[in-house]
Amino acid sequence: MVLMALFTTFITTPIVMAIYKPEKGKRMADYENRTIERKNPNTQLRILTCYHSASNIPSIINLLEASRGSEKREGLSVDALHLMELSERSSAIIMVHKARKHGLPFWNKSQQSDSNHVVVAFEAYRQLSHVSIRSMKAISSMSDMHDDICNTAETNRSAIIILPFHKHQRVDGSLETTRNDFRLVNLKVLEDARCSVGILVDRGLGGTTQVAASNVSFFIMVPFFGGCDDREALAYGVRMAEHPGIRLMVIRFIVEPESMGEIVRVNIDSSSSTELRSSDEEFLAEFKQNMAKDDSIKYEEKLVRNAADTIAVLSELKCCDLFLVGRMPECEAALDLSRSDCPELGPVGSLLTSPDFSTIASVLIVQQYKSGTSPNLTLQMEDESPDKDSESS
Repeated sequence: MVLMALFTTFITTPIVMAIYKPEKGKRMADYENRTIERKNPNTQLRILTCYHSASNIPSIINLLEASRGSEKREGLSVDALHLMELSERSSAIIMVHKARKHGLPFWNKSQQSDSNHVVVAFEAYRQLSHVSIRSMKAISSMSDMHDDICNTAETNRSAIIILPFHKHQRVDGSLETTRNDFRLVNLKVLEDARCSVGILVDRGLGGTTQVAASNVSFFIMVPFFGGCDDREALAYGVRMAEHPGIRLMVIRFIVEPESMGEIVRVNIDSSSSTELRSSDEEFLAEFKQNMAKDDSIKYEEKLVRNAADTIAVLSELKCCDLFLVGRMPECEAALDLSRSDCPELGPVGSLLTSPDFSTIASVLIVQQYKSGTSPNLTLQMEDESPDKDSESS
């Protein structure tokens, strides 16, 4: 038995790595809808949602149910990708042989029932909701996992990748690191993905079980500061609001002109700033015109003078089920919020997930895909070590 264990540990690993070589940088033909915000919002929305374990499934399915949109749209197509680390056990070789060519994950094409209850859960939801769902597995080393995710999104023409946050909620409500390696995967996906990306901080959206479509009752909050990430978050919120069981509240934050000197200025050239404001105003004008026909959507504007005012307003809005926020809002009132050790969440997402902000709401932080740009993801990891599998935040 000892010899067999040694053989498994030291011999199978190089064999597996020789067989399984993800094709880095693989890119497919261009496609148009790489974001949720688009010229024709009625076109099909393609989502790649990733998960680490079965504990992620209820919230993912509840989020997908909220994302279905109305019947006037072309529907929702989902690829559910189970992220699995390439193990050193010989059983991994069997699974790797099933992998598709070019390093892409494989999916089960069998029509027979799968004993895996995760696959069963997705299949049950597919049949009940008529949403197209394909369950897949990505078996990768942690250093290559982001390539599998990005290549799968590209192959399946996804508009958004939804990633689980690297921390999970404890019984006392605090967030505890599941495994810091997953944070590095998320950072690399944010940098490399050629579509929008969302990071879901799960605090039990809809509870610990899947909510039936007829029983969905979610209150969703979108703080809008401005910029493409905030527009992407609001575009997603508008789609969710089409569900009969969802109410949407949009709060636009506006800095009082006489208070501009109190807030740290952001280094944005005037032409870029003017273009951003123009895009925001055009987007909001269309949004307000459409929301006039929908009683489930509410819109308010709040004047703020500084970061303290912004925090005070957000604290009043904490009694919701889900916050939808842009990762990098283009507004001094948001960018001046306190920083955290998780820059991938952005200033607003970091505030909403900090231990100082009391809420039971889940948070989805959204980054809109922008061709030819690279997000600011400066790592600040003095207090976290990649070698630790579990630690408290």
